[in-house]
Amino acid sequence: MKPKLTKDTRWDFEQFCNVKCRVVKFRINNSDTGRDEWEVLLTNLNRFEFSISRMNEMHHKRWDIETSFRELKYALGGINFHSKKDDFIKMELFAHFIMFNTVSRSIACVSAPQTNHKYPYAIDFKMACLIVRKHYRLHSRKPPDEMFIEILAYTVPVRTERSDKRNLKPKSAVWFVYRVA
Repeated sequence: MKPKLTKDTRWDFEQFCNVKCRVVKFRINNSDTGRDEWEVLLTNLNRFEFSISRMNEMHHKRWDIETSFRELKYALGGINFHSKKDDFIKMELFAHFIMFNTVSRSIACVSAPQTNHKYPYAIDFKMACLIVRKHYRLHSRKPPDEMFIEILAYTVPVRTERSDKRNLKPKSAVWFVYRVA
């Protein structure tokens, strides 16, 4: 029998330990807007090796990874797991990764037409997920070109200068009630 990899307790350490960390604050807003907006990072990286400007640059480069995780969680439904067993959770994660790569590859095969609009356009990832899922779930005999044409129907403008206020709300656990007595 394989050992359990997850922890059931609230605190993973047997005793409390001191953790040293560094708080880094840097401006993230565009100077054209005139509003002061800041990002605060908690890190254990050495201040002499990683200056604030380098931390800002690394945070900016990581943003694509963060948006990929957002798509994985919300567009593909990877936020709730349907099992408590480690192996089944791992299997579900791998299924989400495979689907994410399939949708990303399908989007890469299609280029959104750029017209004389105010903003450039990109493929809507969530709608592409639904279309690809439908195509593979039905074991469609249609050629992938028809799926790509359907994906092209859903484009969204890319607005880089937008900065909405972040509404952070605490969230509780999601309970699955399959049977009601």
